[in-house]
Amino acid sequence: MLMNMNLRQLETFRLFSRTQSVTETARLMRVSQPAVSQTLKELEGQLGFSLFVRSRGRTRLTQEARDLLPSVERIFVDMTVLRGKAEELRDLRGGSLSIATVTTFTAAGLPKAISAFRHERERVRMRLEVFPANEVVRQVRQEYADIGFAFQPFDEVGVASHPLLEMSMICLMPKDHRLAGRASVSAADLEGEVIVAHGNQSPPGVMLRESLRDEVNTLDIMQTNQSTAALHLVQAGLGVALTHPMVLPFDPERRLHAAIFEPKVKLTLAMLYSRARPVPRLVQRFERHLRQCLVDYADEVTARGLDCRFVA
Repeated sequence: MLMNMNLRQLETFRLFSRTQSVTETARLMRVSQPAVSQTLKELEGQLGFSLFVRSRGRTRLTQEARDLLPSVERIFVDMTVLRGKAEELRDLRGGSLSIATVTTFTAAGLPKAISAFRHERERVRMRLEVFPANEVVRQVRQEYADIGFAFQPFDEVGVASHPLLEMSMICLMPKDHRLAGRASVSAADLEGEVIVAHGNQSPPGVMLRESLRDEVNTLDIMQTNQSTAALHLVQAGLGVALTHPMVLPFDPERRLHAAIFEPKVKLTLAMLYSRARPVPRLVQRFERHLRQCLVDYADEVTARGLDCRFVA
């Protein structure tokens, strides 16, 4: 009976073991909850033991299921290696590349890289999806995306990262603001101002609050989880924003003045990929185009008197 098992059943079990929720597993697999329940039931019948038990309203994996998981994971690692080998043996002008990224990177070098890559590999099927930083990490960990782009730090053992851009946080303000024209501003300069800044749910927000420490309680800070939202609020005259330089392309007419925030808050944008499989060759080829585009972008930011450099 074990010979009747298929990869779809094992994939369902593998994902369920991580979520321990039929509802979440169904959402991630884009199928119905009854379909997930039926698949798990069929797999249990073929295995001859239960995969999970319910106790006090919670679902827990059985010991047998936990013992089975390492073997299931090895199957998917082997399948990934097999797919990678097959890609190496065929014309790499085909295939697919899926990218998950934070919003602002879609205007900071990534589009030009995709354009150059598509010009060289026009038959490659591409998918680009935008998420908050924590969801970018999850997309890569679950292998729904081949690569991701988000700010460090993040805490996920299943995801590796390679730094791409290092930059300092900036202060955005209207051109007629009392601080406009300054090359840098400090927290003391911003007393009495409404400050739009990233919340603790984002890496830039965490880094900013570590820098401000005690001062964070004396400032009037409005939290947001999107740097583009911060920029739009400043454009509407709400106050100033503490954010990163990648938001600048969303102000093409330069209606806002950007100054370095002191003391400098260092931010690092990284490329993310799964530790569970080798980096696909298509990703390596795409990265070649990306590198040159990021060098050009860093030069543009630096020309404005701000901090940004490509990490070789």
